Amino acid sequence: MGSVGMATIDSRYYYEDHDRHGNLRRYFRRRIQGSDKYRKVRLRQEPGTEAFHAEFAAAMAGVPYLPPGAPPPRPEPPRAVINSLRWATEKYMRESIEFRGYDEETRKTRRRILNAICNEPVSDSDRREIGGLPCDIPDDKIRVLVNRKALVSIDSANAWLKALRKFSAWAVTTKPPLVDRNVAEDVPLLQRIETGGHHTWTIEEIETFMLRYPRGTKPHLALMLFLLTGQRLSDVARLGKQFIRRPEHVAPALRAIHPGRWLAFRQHKNRRRNPVDLVIPILPALEDVLAASPLGDLTFLQTEFGKAYTTKGLGNWFGHKCETAGVPGRAHGLRKAGATIAAENGATPHQLMAIFGWRTLEQAETYTKKVRQQMMAGNAMALIGGRFNG
Repeated sequence: MGSVGMATIDSRYYYEDHDRHGNLRRYFRRRIQGSDKYRKVRLRQEPGTEAFHAEFAAAMAGVPYLPPGAPPPRPEPPRAVINSLRWATEKYMRESIEFRGYDEETRKTRRRILNAICNEPVSDSDRREIGGLPCDIPDDKIRVLVNRKALVSIDSANAWLKALRKFSAWAVTTKPPLVDRNVAEDVPLLQRIETGGHHTWTIEEIETFMLRYPRGTKPHLALMLFLLTGQRLSDVARLGKQFIRRPEHVAPALRAIHPGRWLAFRQHKNRRRNPVDLVIPILPALEDVLAASPLGDLTFLQTEFGKAYTTKGLGNWFGHKCETAGVPGRAHGLRKAGATIAAENGATPHQLMAIFGWRTLEQAETYTKKVRQQMMAGNAMALIGGRFNG
């Protein structure tokens, strides 16, 4: 043991050794009362200094050493009380077979939602966290929670309610049951205010974007992938060469429709619970763009670091390119534009379902009804105007 100014420290608990590189290391070391084990704390301050004595005193007191000017330590996460909502949701995320069967992205989202619910205050006047309350939350309290979240976003409020429904459905099945009944099922989802959704790109906006980003650029490739495949962000982010089928690898009936290459893939949305497998042609216009564009190894679109985009990452990147090009649209609006163009050119609801992977006629008829209205109005207006022809 070296000379370290031991006058003000208890040398019984000071210990030195050398690592395999010959570097001297200093420790506080003290037997845990009633045990054969020791508590050992690495001392990093210079011996003989005020900081060293403060660090040693902190070790003696069993608290972390905080150097002067250092930010305060992060508060410890709340301790989950047995049968509290926080305790039960943590148990659900560990033990639920359904939750563990979700893909990583879904688990991450659902975990974030449940943690956010637990961190919510009971009310403006009661700042206790909801996670500290019993896990069998009554339905009227769930309504209050959902309505409070709806002030920020109706979609987020419904996501909270869906997460509570899944948790409660599991909690009913535990032995013993953590809740008597899934009361979250009695709380209805909030109706979204119909705003028309994402802006549907116009032909003029598409042309404006292409003027800013001509063929051969990555933004142009992204635009055409969205428009000419009709797929969601989550699918375009994953499309790549491995999903291409050469003509000889598709059925003769398909080759008669489209003699070129095809894309065969499973849509990302609902891929585990209710999967949709699509086989769609690669149109000649898209083939030209693919031939003229820089393509990634496993995905057509990749980041500047040569990695595949995440769904959110691709959406943010493409949104920035839209802003730079001076157009109001985003990626999902191109999917809507493709459906609109197809409907205007005579696509039936079932054909739209086959292209876009929709499972219900209602989704497809959103576009075909609009086109039928326009055509009927165009014909009917002549019946009005004909009476007043000179």
